[in-house]
Amino acid sequence: MVNYQSALYRINRNKKIGTKVCFEGYDNELLPKELDIKTLSKLLSKMQKICFQDNKVKENEKRIKDLLLMKEERTIAVVLSLGYEENSRGFMDIVDGSSATIQLSNQGFMRYQQPWINEVCRSNLKKASGKPTNNVMDMIDIFISKYKMPTSKKTDGAYLYIEKNPEHGSGDFLLNYYTKYDYKKMDNEDEDYYYMGKKYNRTMKKERRKRCKNKTSRLK
Repeated sequence: MVNYQSALYRINRNKKIGTKVCFEGYDNELLPKELDIKTLSKLLSKMQKICFQDNKVKENEKRIKDLLLMKEERTIAVVLSLGYEENSRGFMDIVDGSSATIQLSNQGFMRYQQPWINEVCRSNLKKASGKPTNNVMDMIDIFISKYKMPTSKKTDGAYLYIEKNPEHGSGDFLLNYYTKYDYKKMDNEDEDYYYMGKKYNRTMKKERRKRCKNKTSRLK
């Protein structure tokens, strides 16, 4: 049986760490309270070796590390839903999992920087039947609508872009895939990418931060 542990890690560039943010309904007690940028980069690179068939693990790890530490278009969070078996040997020893990052950008055509969902990845090593991508997308919705928007009048939703002709997979398939998460194709389009977005109801009240519970565990 696969046990999914799910949380968002809010990035602090100065300290080079991610701090865990927890959400109701998602187990997370086995995940560390903090993860340093190096560990997060290593984890995402390891997962992308599977989902993107990217064997340049070290190069990708450096790229992700640089992304998480960018100053101009800041990455504010890494979102994780990781699946472990009973005999998992440590935090990195996952059998299934999904991940994504949230970056602030205007993509050169928006008036204000908005949250953009990047690096969406499902790494399923043992054909597990869980739905970690649904977990990740739901946590993104909660974080932006109930944590980010109440403190930022300029934030109006969540956005993502899709490569039209990716090396692996199909841009048109992904364009249709994200509609199940209520993303809609935007009028903005260029030679390389489709752009999608979704709006949230600004009347939502700010979510009270859930206190994360941490257990002493082997996932270190």
